[in-house]
Amino acid sequence: MPARKEPASAREVVLAWLPAVLYMALIFTLSSMPALAPYAKYVPLRDKGLHFLEYAVLGFLTTHASGRTFPDRTRARVVIFGWLTAVLFGVSDELHQAFVPGRTAELADLFADAIGAAVGTGIRAFIRR
Repeated sequence: MPARKEPASAREVVLAWLPAVLYMALIFTLSSMPALAPYAKYVPLRDKGLHFLEYAVLGFLTTHASGRTFPDRTRARVVIFGWLTAVLFGVSDELHQAFVPGRTAELADLFADAIGAAVGTGIRAFIRR
């Protein structure tokens, strides 16, 4: 039976999650700004593509942090935790945008967030192999 890895120290947890938390702060800051320039709405799927990309990065970061925080967990659990963390942040971000002038909360944005997070999570899981 393989030896279990030691739990992460508090320092390791902070260092593992710092990039993800800073990136979440960036997303929150950007989503606090009023809507993009009016001409941006004429570029097809631009908004959904940006949601996909930003949450692919977040999914990668949260999955990386999850793996560092829980070294004794299976890859599947790390991936699920990383993905759920990114998606739950996406839910909170969409709810937050409902209160920002010029912004709206859209289910389609959350869908793009979830798919992006899945891709980022998958990339991190593949690299971890």
